[in-house]
Amino acid sequence: MSIGQFTNTSSHMVQEVINIIDGYKMGALRALAQEPVQNALDAVRRGCKTVEVEYRLLRRVSDSGESCFLLTVTDSGTTGLRGPLVNAQELQQRNYQLKPEENWAAFEAQGYTKENEDALGSRGQGKSAFLYHSHVPGDTRRMLMLYDSLLEDGEYRLGMRFARPVDQVMAPPLYGEEARQAIRSADYSIDGDMTVPLGLEPLRDIGTRIIVPYLDHDVVDAIRPGGELASWLERCWWRAIQLGRLSIRVVDDTSGEREEIAVPSWWQGMPRIKGKPSKKGRWFDSHNGRRSCEWRDLPFGDEHRIRRLVMLHSDTLEADELSNEPEWAGIQLLRGSQWIETRGARQDYGDLVPRDKRTGFRGYVEFDKSTDSMLRAAEYSQHDGFDARGKKGEIVRALRRKLDEIVREFSDGMGWESSPSRDSQQATRREKTTHARLLETFLSPKARKANSLKPGEAPDSDKLLWDCRLDLEYPDPKSARFDWGQSISRVYVEVGAEPSEALNGSADLILEWVDDAGKAQELRRFQEAITRQWNTDRVYRQFELGDWQVLRGRARREQQIECPAPGQCRLRAVVEHRGERVKSAARAVYVECEPPPPPEQRPVTLSISAKNVSVKNQKRIDHGQVLMIHISARNRRPDADTLYLRATFADEVLARHEQVELSGTPAGDTPYKHPILTIKRQLLDPLQSAPSKVDDVQSMIMDDSSGIYHVRAELVDKHGEFVAAASERVYFQRDPGKAVNKMPFDIEQKAQIPMWELNEDLTILSYCGEHPLYKELPYPQRQHRSLHGRLAFIAEISANGLLEWALRPKEHGDDSHYDHLYDEGRGDGMWDAFNRGLENLSQTAESPIRFSKAWRETVAIMLSIFAQEND
Repeated sequence: MSIGQFTNTSSHMVQEVINIIDGYKMGALRALAQEPVQNALDAVRRGCKTVEVEYRLLRRVSDSGESCFLLTVTDSGTTGLRGPLVNAQELQQRNYQLKPEENWAAFEAQGYTKENEDALGSRGQGKSAFLYHSHVPGDTRRMLMLYDSLLEDGEYRLGMRFARPVDQVMAPPLYGEEARQAIRSADYSIDGDMTVPLGLEPLRDIGTRIIVPYLDHDVVDAIRPGGELASWLERCWWRAIQLGRLSIRVVDDTSGEREEIAVPSWWQGMPRIKGKPSKKGRWFDSHNGRRSCEWRDLPFGDEHRIRRLVMLHSDTLEADELSNEPEWAGIQLLRGSQWIETRGARQDYGDLVPRDKRTGFRGYVEFDKSTDSMLRAAEYSQHDGFDARGKKGEIVRALRRKLDEIVREFSDGMGWESSPSRDSQQATRREKTTHARLLETFLSPKARKANSLKPGEAPDSDKLLWDCRLDLEYPDPKSARFDWGQSISRVYVEVGAEPSEALNGSADLILEWVDDAGKAQELRRFQEAITRQWNTDRVYRQFELGDWQVLRGRARREQQIECPAPGQCRLRAVVEHRGERVKSAARAVYVECEPPPPPEQRPVTLSISAKNVSVKNQKRIDHGQVLMIHISARNRRPDADTLYLRATFADEVLARHEQVELSGTPAGDTPYKHPILTIKRQLLDPLQSAPSKVDDVQSMIMDDSSGIYHVRAELVDKHGEFVAAASERVYFQRDPGKAVNKMPFDIEQKAQIPMWELNEDLTILSYCGEHPLYKELPYPQRQHRSLHGRLAFIAEISANGLLEWALRPKEHGDDSHYDHLYDEGRGDGMWDAFNRGLENLSQTAESPIRFSKAWRETVAIMLSIFAQEND
């Protein structure tokens, strides 16, 4: 059986659908769980208490004999797609206005508004959620959906939308018996171009059914009962189900399996408060250890009201998130009984909810009708978050402040936040100074002494962002081992710096050999070789340095290196500007000895740098200043790898599934930091007027006038399996506390703890004031030396704490802290030994004995450097 004519619209529908659904930060399946149910609830029929929605998976055989799947989404208890047809010309004449009952026209139109409603539903989210999952066979990407509807007056209609990629709508639709015959057809022909195996029964209940033929095979398992779709349905709609407004089931027609979407266990049987609401929360304890608190009728902002806010905690709850965004662990914001977003226990309340309590922390908030309406105006079109920017975002910012206040109250009630322990004592001023000086020595380039600057002279290099890369070929491409007589082949150095106008004069390139004892010999110097080029904004120079033979005896010719003893050596390229070593790069060379094998755990790591490039050495980003985000990765395995990057900053997606090629690292060699993403954003306060735009930099309006935002990145393999993740905080118009721009963590004294410990959030280093060693050490009356008496104790635990701060995130593949310490440009001597110590810690993580030895050696090197740089 064939159908009638298609009418083209002006849209390139395939690309439009992809753009819309890719905008859902939690993925296409959330769109499929959210939009159809939302549309059904919006079309609830008067007198019907409960809207029913059924997702049904059916297997069919195409005309080519291949197996394919259909998805049908059927609602009942609704009005159906009622109303007259409104063609494009008539819609234009009406100035794109539709009446509330014109559902059929709204479903087929694009870019309309309805009387007395906002325009959220006019952007094609609902139809796109269906079309996105249809993969019509053929050489080009095509999408197809059919929709039939039974109305209250008995009228039966069948419509169709085809993206070829041009957007086509069947006009007019089929009616009555003709529509029923088409639905029953096992080989429904479309425009002589293709057939669709339908074989369905016509609707018998008033409502609407959407049919997605040629369902994408990759999502079939996710759509079955118990799959990912059912999980998203539960997350989005549990509250409407609990209130009896909604019933959802997922059915697999082939296996006969069915699943009724239910309320999650922790919200089942929640107490309902009767009587006059209290300004304070009411607490409830249950036999399973769950503790909850409920608030009602809470005012916030300008005459907005929270109708109901519930929080609970249970140690028995396990992590149950589907994406990188919080779904359960935190406070769900519900608008119209629909989940929109979650304020995360870790992301938003990490300073109020302890790390070990975050998984079991749950909450939800719902509002009165007036507040619901205002929140809808601030809601993203994807229904997956609220926009806190500008005038319409004032309500969102006020709500966030109110929730912060109530979460603090809940935390106090749970005993998570209490006044400082009586056994806590204040670290002395000189102990804090020692702690700060040690951290500054290893984290701040300004803490190191310049090599040969004249008194009072400041280098221009601190205005430049330098990079240096050293490449070479080993005899064995999978090992950094060399034997005497072998050559380091094809040595190549690449130097860059920006902005070029900050380079005063020129810079030298030095190639040097560093032996196992850390002694450096200069092999070649290219004086004044790095200069600013005319009319470019970047300094750039390449050096091809040929082959270098490693000899045990005396070097008699150029391109030979003397190395009388075996051991771990380095070939190093150094950029020197006005007597200061500003950047270097080195490669490991194991002469006549075996390098250590690559680490087995987390051999691939990510690193994120987020810097204020408008004001150097200021961590806070103010209105109009530019943030530069740089994401890099290391691969410590000998074999190259192909991975995929996902990255976000605040609400912006920086990379969705970007392919990343990582070259291998020969065993023992220093892994190369592959730069994989660099982005600049000019950050703007939503309540201030826009400043002058920075050339070639995209502006970004932040959610609030001040706050802490996160850059997050994740690497996955081709199967979507997790490989590494990293995160970095961005402080927008907010100082990062006591450690404003220098110290990542503070120090305090406590009793009844081990010698020292760094807290879970890596923000407080505590030491035991009752420790016998600390109590027996003298307190220096005058500070002549940095390592004396109790100050030596403080320096040692600070060094230990700094190593843990750098290495603990590496458990998840995050090198962001590690990269603050590992720096080839620090100089030579003890700094070389420190860098090697950091590498050894990375390589020995799987061996507790070797790791402990490398840790002790590295701490000893750090204390030597600290004494050398501060005495």
